[in-house]
Amino acid sequence: TLDSDHIPTRAFLQLTMGWMIGDPKIALMQTPHHFYSPDPFQRNLATGFRTPPESNLFYGVVQDGNDFWDATFFCGSRAILRREAIEGIGGFATQTVTEDAHTALRMQRQGWSTAYLRIPLAGGLATERLITHMGQRVRW
Repeated sequence: TLDSDHIPTRAFLQLTMGWMIGDPKIALMQTPHHFYSPDPFQRNLATGFRTPPESNLFYGVVQDGNDFWDATFFCGSRAILRREAIEGIGGFATQTVTEDAHTALRMQRQGWSTAYLRIPLAGGLATERLITHMGQRVRW
C-alpha cells in the first residue's frame, strides 16, 4: 500500500517480500514513513532541518519496540499486506478513523504476525499547511 503521492524505491518489493515469503505467518510488513519535503514546523522554525521530525520517535523507537513484541502497527501506507490475512479478518477495519492500526490489531488477534523493517523505502510529500499538519497528527 502506498499513498498516491508516495514514490517507492526500486528495491521496495525486493526488501520486503522476502520476509513475507520466508514466513507465511507474517500478515504485515511495515516500513517507515519518509517525507522528502519539509513539514510546516521544519519550514518555519529557525532551526529548520536541524530539528528532527517527530515521526523519528515513532518510526524509530516505538515501531522497533512494537516489532520486538510482534505488535507492529499498520500505518496505512508504505506496507505490504497478505491478502489471506485481510480476508481472514473480514477486510480492513472501517468503523474507526484509525482503520490501519485496528486492521493490524485484528490480524494479531487472529494469530498473524506483523513485522517492521526500519529502512525508508518510499518517500512522500509532507503536509504543506499548519492546519492540515495538525489535523493529520490528531488523527495519528
